[in-house]
Amino acid sequence: MYNGVSKRNNSIDRPLPTGKDCAMPARFRALLRACGRAEILAVLADAALEELGAAGVAVVEVLPSGEARVVEARHLPEPVASWRAEVDVIDAELGERLLLGCPGLFVEVRTLPLMSEGDLFGALVLFYRATAVLHEDAETLVDIAAISLGKARQYAELSRSYAELRASRDALERAEKLRALGEMAAGISHDLKNILNPLSLHLQLLERTLKRGLPGADEAIAEMKRVLVRGVETLDRLREFSRQTPERRMEPVSLDALAHEAIELSRPRIASVYRARGVTLVEELGSPPTVNARPAEVVTALLNILVNAIDALTEGGTVTVSTGALDGGAWVRVHDDGPGIPEASRGRVFEPFFTTKGAKEGTGLGLAMVYAFVQRHCGKLTLDSAVGIGTTFTIWLPAAPPLRVG
Repeated sequence: MYNGVSKRNNSIDRPLPTGKDCAMPARFRALLRACGRAEILAVLADAALEELGAAGVAVVEVLPSGEARVVEARHLPEPVASWRAEVDVIDAELGERLLLGCPGLFVEVRTLPLMSEGDLFGALVLFYRATAVLHEDAETLVDIAAISLGKARQYAELSRSYAELRASRDALERAEKLRALGEMAAGISHDLKNILNPLSLHLQLLERTLKRGLPGADEAIAEMKRVLVRGVETLDRLREFSRQTPERRMEPVSLDALAHEAIELSRPRIASVYRARGVTLVEELGSPPTVNARPAEVVTALLNILVNAIDALTEGGTVTVSTGALDGGAWVRVHDDGPGIPEASRGRVFEPFFTTKGAKEGTGLGLAMVYAFVQRHCGKLTLDSAVGIGTTFTIWLPAAPPLRVG
């Protein structure tokens, strides 16, 4: 007989015997294969009834609330099969309490606690119609059941932890997608502002031209169409990003042509704001090989660098845009002879939302967008700057492979 095991001090445990493992009954082995708590308790009740010579079986489970209840019953009356009550210890008294619910059916009861590694899961209660000796395999059976219950609890806790981790990961992924979408939208807005800014100047020019009957309307309209095309292409990038659709295929483009287009788009900024400062734009185009890219992305990248260069010339100066060929690719360079970038800021200029212009003047996304563009095109982006001398940004892109003929 067991002397009793307290729920508050359940440190007693027995090692699982190993001498008879090879002769273990099939019902015992079924306990080791059982997965969930409910399955283990049901197999335990069947095994106890068939292998231990008992006339009735009750499997009692200890609940987290402190109560105990019969979860599996074999050949027992309904009051015992549905028994539930508060208990302080799991001992012979528990079996006697259940025996009272079976008047005239049984004469003896044995209670075996289900324990593993200090954890008390409940008890196996065996009912006999006559005085009987406890079966020699009874302790082995409850030990196997308790070990299986311990493993099932560990598995359930791991599954719960994994589910929580997966939920947290999914929430983090959603937050990251929203953050990336917000950053992308802000970057596109920044690019659109730079691209569409010349429209107002061309509209004013077109209005004056039409009113006075002067030549130049066709040129203004052509320029406005080009600006709108680049603006629509830029919006398409946001739509593709939001839908997670594959980007359209790149095409061979001329850096000379796109650099010239970016320069023309930046001229209205000089004309409307910086003319008094004496800002000059210089082109030094060297006919480099074509590169594979999306034209709108190249123009917006160069325009972002040009706008920064123009804004840096607070006391006037020159911005030089040049192109050339190097190492099997083509490069485009934007140099200004402005005040330069302080050393403390050079390592952060490509970070999203980092700006030296102040919150009202800059978003800190222009150069971050340029960096992302270069990365997508397997290129290189370098920065050279010295305080009091100026700043140079260079974009290198691999040359487009030659077209196959035939």
